[in-house]
Amino acid sequence: MKYTNIKTKVDYIDVNNINVDSKQLTVVSLFSGAGGLDIGLEQAGFVTSVCVENDINCRETLKHNRPEWKVFESPHWVRDGVMREREPGDIRSIDADELMTFAGLKKGEVSLVVGGAPCQPFSNIGKKEGKHDKENGDLFLEFVRMVKGVQPKAFVFENVTGIAQKKHSDIIGYMCEKFEGDGYGISHAILNAADYGVPQRRERFFLVGIKGVKKPAFPMPTHCKDDNAWRYYINELNDKPDYKPGKWVSVKKAFSKIPANAKNRPDYVVMNISRKVVDRMKLIKQGENFKVLPMNMRPNCWKNGKHQGADTFGRLVADLPSVTIRTAAYNPAKGRYIHPFENRGLSTIEMAMLQDFPEDWIFKCHDRKQLTLVSGGRQIGNAVPPRLAKALALAIKKQILEAEVKTGKEPVQEQRKLVLTN
Repeated sequence: MKYTNIKTKVDYIDVNNINVDSKQLTVVSLFSGAGGLDIGLEQAGFVTSVCVENDINCRETLKHNRPEWKVFESPHWVRDGVMREREPGDIRSIDADELMTFAGLKKGEVSLVVGGAPCQPFSNIGKKEGKHDKENGDLFLEFVRMVKGVQPKAFVFENVTGIAQKKHSDIIGYMCEKFEGDGYGISHAILNAADYGVPQRRERFFLVGIKGVKKPAFPMPTHCKDDNAWRYYINELNDKPDYKPGKWVSVKKAFSKIPANAKNRPDYVVMNISRKVVDRMKLIKQGENFKVLPMNMRPNCWKNGKHQGADTFGRLVADLPSVTIRTAAYNPAKGRYIHPFENRGLSTIEMAMLQDFPEDWIFKCHDRKQLTLVSGGRQIGNAVPPRLAKALALAIKKQILEAEVKTGKEPVQEQRKLVLTN
């Protein structure tokens, strides 16, 4: 059954009873990063056939944790009959046919193409140049090119919520026009990771297209802040679901899963903090920030009143999901990133737990035994939380298989395996 939000007109489906093992569907992963999105797809029964990623450290992480995922990093390509050099993983120099050959797939065979072009051009933090960003502003065009070349059954384009702002509407309009011309039904929505069991209040934009589905639906929340929030949410739906979601997962619960020997891992890194900064932290309680500090303990940039960030140098609340984990979440000066109980910043392992990475997922650096703080922050902070990805993947999987049943493309034995109880 589909539920429709009366205000936003976005459709949702319950993903609680969907059979993960009903059928394994192939994935082409673009802008793969450290693998967060692909982990969630894997948990939903998808199989990542090939990854495209230009960050060498991310590629090392992918190859270490999932050697069966093919990582495309050929340094040469042929254009106009001439062998040329290219940056490994640079999507601008990769042809869809070349990628499919490397993955051992044919056009039209792939179930899902996923990817989130670098989000900095559309982020609410920074220059906000959008498509005019000279380095990454046009990468959404590469995603469109790849989808048109691969012709998957469905696709997921992920980005920051800023891309949904009116000033970027031409980008979303362009993508929708191009995809609809290839027979995809298109929907887009903003999902909060905390509503799907991630210990983090992280909102992300998702554009979904599925062939044979006029208006793709998104997953209903599996978690909620409290009963009042749930009642408010379902009051905006056209019908009332018959299940009650779990409670948001807290920072405290996430940290309780970290093994005692985590500090011995090669990807455990934490920022060095001076005694002066530690003394500042001692005065800040959970939920508070630098504004509780006396003026004589504040650096000059926090004295003039121009710096009004509500999260700057703030302490996490243990009993709530964290704020958004960004690439510099190890630095308390960059947000609400002071440890809830200790006077320090977050370690890379704690960042990864708040991003919902599996406990055994190891982050790597090329030609280094020890992870660097900057690389670890980028790999973790740029990722899609796997549990959010899993919920979205389950919703898409159900709709792909239902569309195949309707068109007669799904074999009878596979139809019997589907668990479509909603």
